[in-house]
Amino acid sequence: MAGIFDAISDPVARRVTAGLAKIALVLKSRAWKGAAPAGLTPTQGQALALLREAPDGLRLTALAHLLGVSAPTASDAVAALVGKGLVDK
Repeated sequence: MAGIFDAISDPVARRVTAGLAKIALVLKSRAWKGAAPAGLTPTQGQALALLREAPDGLRLTALAHLLGVSAPTASDAVAALVGKGLVDK
């Protein structure tokens, strides 16, 4: 039975990729809605959460890696959080 479905449908990997992309869009949309009332971007909110879990702090490169963003993007997020008085550099 699965063989017939696979023959008339996209390959499993493509269907999984499309599904994950849709989930990512929903999560990103919810992140924007959740962060906006606090005056944060989703990246700033994620950075703040990661920094709160790291009592000794994080190096910028480590934070960027955990966020999955470039070092300049992480730097901008940290600068905004510092400017808002939410973290110390």
